[in-house]
Amino acid sequence: MASLYSIGLSGLQSSTARITTTGQNTANVDTEGYSRQTTSTVSQSGGGVLIQNTDRIVNQYINQQVWSDTSSYSFYESYHSMMTSFDAVIGEDSVSISTYLDNAFSALQTANADPTDTAARSNAYSNFKQLASQYNDLANYISDQRTLANEELESSVDAINNLTSQIANLNKQIYKLETTTSSSANELRDQQEQLVKELSEYLDIKVNYDDSELMTVNLASGQPLVLQSTNNELRLTSNTNNPDGELGIELDFGKYELNIPTDELGGSIGGLVEFRNEFITTAERMLGQQALVFADVMNQQNQLGLDANGDYGINLFSTAEIEVSANAKNSNEDSGVEVRVTAGASSEITTDTYEIEMMSSTTFKLVTYDLDGNVTSESETIDTATATPTSDGYYEVDGFGVEISFDSLPSYALGDRYQFAPTKNAAESIKMTARSGDYLALSAPIAVSSASTNLSDVAISISSITNTDSSTSAFTTSGGLYSAAPQSLYFTASDAVEIRDGSGTVLATLTGITDYSNLLEQAGLAEDAGYDISLDGTPVAGDSFSITFNSDGESDNYNGLKLANLQTENTVEGSKSFTSAFSSLVTEVGSLTATLSTNMDASETIMNKSIAARDQVSAVSLDEEAVNLLRYQQSYTASAQVLSAAQSTFATLISALG
Repeated sequence: MASLYSIGLSGLQSSTARITTTGQNTANVDTEGYSRQTTSTVSQSGGGVLIQNTDRIVNQYINQQVWSDTSSYSFYESYHSMMTSFDAVIGEDSVSISTYLDNAFSALQTANADPTDTAARSNAYSNFKQLASQYNDLANYISDQRTLANEELESSVDAINNLTSQIANLNKQIYKLETTTSSSANELRDQQEQLVKELSEYLDIKVNYDDSELMTVNLASGQPLVLQSTNNELRLTSNTNNPDGELGIELDFGKYELNIPTDELGGSIGGLVEFRNEFITTAERMLGQQALVFADVMNQQNQLGLDANGDYGINLFSTAEIEVSANAKNSNEDSGVEVRVTAGASSEITTDTYEIEMMSSTTFKLVTYDLDGNVTSESETIDTATATPTSDGYYEVDGFGVEISFDSLPSYALGDRYQFAPTKNAAESIKMTARSGDYLALSAPIAVSSASTNLSDVAISISSITNTDSSTSAFTTSGGLYSAAPQSLYFTASDAVEIRDGSGTVLATLTGITDYSNLLEQAGLAEDAGYDISLDGTPVAGDSFSITFNSDGESDNYNGLKLANLQTENTVEGSKSFTSAFSSLVTEVGSLTATLSTNMDASETIMNKSIAARDQVSAVSLDEEAVNLLRYQQSYTASAQVLSAAQSTFATLISALG
């Protein structure tokens, strides 16, 4: 009888335990992260059933896949979210640089129609000033996006450290519960895995379990975030000398810190870092390149004309000085360099990072790197002992568009390095320095004419103005031409000409002429003069032509048309106009946004499939639990009947003995 009682009682206990487990599953059907539980039993020697553990039904491989796919989706979602708002602004016509360029150059053309019209000049000036201001506004917007990404990254790092602290604390609780009692810490493990899922939204992580079945969490690159009851905190790092430079991540191990590869972070924080470090930097430099080139070519062309007051043109725009960062390992931290754009060579400037590398105390070379750190170009070694500097001590690096000045050359040593990005701050700093429309140099500095006694009807025209600097051209400081400059042409035959200076002295003679364009260049005089002329036909002997300073050229628009033509010239890197360069930025933004949208949708589909696979294994099915509940209820009733039968049999036996 004792055996029958034992069998019935163990059956009741087993059914009760399973009903309890079923009730727990049913109660948590909507609990996020809950893993379905099952209570296992075995038949025991001597009869009856023995209750074993109540375990979660989980597949760690599928769980890891869910976390990995969640990280992938979060990466694209966070990156796409930042890009979508950026695309909405940069692609808007009302803020487009192209719109402002069209307005400014259209107003310039109106001024060219009548260079004496003060109102037209003022309108052109106002539109160019607005253009510069729009460069500033867009650059500030890009900077604001970097700040926003910084703030979100700081918030994310705090959240990550909080999650890893909770996971480590749960490891401690799980270990204590499972080593001091016979209970399984199922609910604690569910909480821990839910925290890991939240963590995977921020980072790409890998989860393992040690010999005590305690969770270990590592970054995808292998560095440990959680080891048993200890978590290692993440921190953001940046260059204090360049707060807008690349942002890094380091892992704090207490006694030391370890830099984490930012391209392997994954999750939303990886998307934010890539948006901030790569896209924002690219956009900032592309816009800066346009502003830098625009300021340079407009300034150079304006200097080749005469303004409304008959004075030589001045610089219309300015940009901030190029910031140079010295390498922390340089031999002399006090030694510095200065860099500027070579006037008229801005088309050579790229969006790369430039690095000056000292080959000795007096020699250096310039190397450029793309944003991935790959070398894109390298200059010849320049020896300052033999190279000729500019009048103010700068050394030009041919083909790179920059000039470099050193503090004190003996203080430099082999291996010293200095980095700069010429285009970085140009858009945010460009401004119109000219004070009014009168400073638009629309007139040519020379006037040309045909003698009234000429027998032919050949006309003379200006073919080019290349230099108005009084120290290197035919133009005087006060406004005029030096007496020794080419000022007249006299044809002794239809194919022979004498080029004379202001006093009538013959400077050069050309014979056998077949091409009447750029005659001063053919005579070898154009470079020193700073100008050249052409004829539109074949003159006859006795024809003469004069070249004078354009002191009465208020109505002339020769240089104004040259300024206007800059809108469509391929000045940015020698291959794009201002408008097409900005369109390239808009296209890159739109293309990247579209690509991220596609990747986000695809990764979301994959993530949802992984979650569905996890739910198929671990989620609660009410239908299945209803069937189990009915089965365990029947088992309970049967076990109760066994006990009742045992009691009745025992009572009958007692009565028989009595």
